[in-house]
Amino acid sequence: MNELGISIIDPHAHLRDGALSDKATMDEVVAAGKKVGIDLYFDMPNLPEPVINRQRVDERIQLSKERDIQENYRLYVGLTADIDQVYDAVTIVDEYDKAKGLKLFAGESTGNLAVIDYVEQQKIYQALSDAGYKGVLVVHSEDQTIINNNAWKFNPDRPWTWADARPGFAETYSVSKEIDNAIIAGYKGRLQIAHLSYYDSIGLVRGGLNEGLDIGFELSPHHTLRSVEMLKNMPLDEAKQHKCNPSIKSENNRTKLWNFMADLKSNDPLYERVYIGSDYAPHESGSKLGPNPPSGFADYSLYNEFIELAQKDKFGMGKLNNLLRNNAIRTFGLDLEKI
Repeated sequence: MNELGISIIDPHAHLRDGALSDKATMDEVVAAGKKVGIDLYFDMPNLPEPVINRQRVDERIQLSKERDIQENYRLYVGLTADIDQVYDAVTIVDEYDKAKGLKLFAGESTGNLAVIDYVEQQKIYQALSDAGYKGVLVVHSEDQTIINNNAWKFNPDRPWTWADARPGFAETYSVSKEIDNAIIAGYKGRLQIAHLSYYDSIGLVRGGLNEGLDIGFELSPHHTLRSVEMLKNMPLDEAKQHKCNPSIKSENNRTKLWNFMADLKSNDPLYERVYIGSDYAPHESGSKLGPNPPSGFADYSLYNEFIELAQKDKFGMGKLNNLLRNNAIRTFGLDLEKI
């Protein structure tokens, strides 16, 4: 719980550990988050041995017990293009209390779980629909073809050019395809767009909602507090820390994302469908300072900055509680007595 009395939920954290203990262990991530009031963490599945089956789910849950964070721990099951695996993942989420949703990487990020072909993605949505899945599907939405065509624009000595290599329209194109695929398949679960970073994507989400799709999205502190212009004015080593997927974008875009939250009213259909997720992604010491830093941002102190600015802009405690906690509870159907 933080100084405002809010117990924050982080629905998007990469707790690493295991083969990636050199980056972070589960308890280290939880200790960092507790400093800003986070008391529940949803673990993402893109590890060297991805969390895509019962064995790996059991191993991650057991590891959370060994790290003594089991009460603070939930996880996602990753999806692949193997339709039998998709059906099995649905069953796991139904059976395991700790498994709270499915994760689809519609573009390549850290790890090797990406399903970038839209035909294969459509088959996944159809399988989820056929299986009667009504839980949460969180999607990393960036079109890989657009990213590949723009990769040459990144200059490691000018890390803010990552925004040129992973442009906003890679996100909007992918979001539009995910919405189309879900509607065509008759998907009845919640489609939640992870770390929405480009303002134009919000209009697409509204369109999906108007089409009858159960849809929402996540905003991350770094996309709402940082911009390309800010990175240009930082020391180079600090700017490198902000290389992440999706990329930090322009100040104009950042301002629009922030103003969306500031102006969000309780009668807006999106009011209870948006939450804050950190996408906390630690790397081993020094790796972000190299000539080509890996992607992933890890700074929980941004929550303090987020809350301070939200108070200055008079968000109100109701809206802050929704963004930092209550909307995640609604989205995942969490049992309040267990968190």
